[in-house]
Amino acid sequence: MPEDRWPVRVGVNVMRARLTIIGFNIAIVSFQIAILNRVPGGVRVAGLEHRVHVGADIALFIALALSLVAMIAYIMSSAFDEVGYCTHWMLVAGDLLMYLALAHTVAGFFGPAIAELEIYAAKLQSHAWEWSILHAAMIVVGGTVWFLATYAGPVVSLLRSPFHRRTNIALGVAYLATLLALAWVNAQATRVATLAAGGEPGLIVSVLRELIQPLRW
Repeated sequence: MPEDRWPVRVGVNVMRARLTIIGFNIAIVSFQIAILNRVPGGVRVAGLEHRVHVGADIALFIALALSLVAMIAYIMSSAFDEVGYCTHWMLVAGDLLMYLALAHTVAGFFGPAIAELEIYAAKLQSHAWEWSILHAAMIVVGGTVWFLATYAGPVVSLLRSPFHRRTNIALGVAYLATLLALAWVNAQATRVATLAAGGEPGLIVSVLRELIQPLRW
C-alpha cells in the first residue's frame, strides 16, 4: 500500500471505465432476474405459479443493490471542478463494492445453472460421464471468476490504492465485515432452501461455507 501522494488525483476516465462495468452488470442482473422463474428446480411456494430460487434470487438482488451503491461511491469520489479528478477514497470503496457485486452476479448465474445440470443428469443416466464433465467445468469456470472477484480483485485494489495506508486498512476491514455480513445473509437463504428440501446445516458452518461458495455448488 503506497503512502500518501497528496493531493491524490485519479483520472476521471478510470472511474468512467468502472461505471461502464457496473452498467453491464446491472443489465445482466436484470435479465437474469427476469428469466430465473423459468429455470428448473427451486422451492415451491403456495400461491406462486413458479418455483422460487431463494439463493439465486437473494444473490442477484444483492448484486443489484451493491452495483447501485458502487455507482454512487464512484460519483462521490469525483471533485467538483473543471477536470473532475477522483480525489476521495470513495473511489476505492466503489472498487470493493463493484467486486462484491460481480461475485454475487456470478453466484446468481452459476448456482441455478449448475443445479439445472444436476436435474438433467439425474434424468439422463446414460450420459452420466458427459454430465459430470460439464458439471465440473461449470464449477471450475464459475468458481474461478467468483474467487477472483471476491478476493483477488479487492486485494489488488487495496494494494494499488494511492490513498493513505490507514485509509486502505480501514477499507479492507470494512470489506471483510461486509463480506461476512453478506455471507450470513446468503447462508440464511441457503438454509431456507435446504430446510425445504429436508436438510438443516448449522448456521456457523453455513456462513463459513459461503466464504468458499463455489465449493457448495
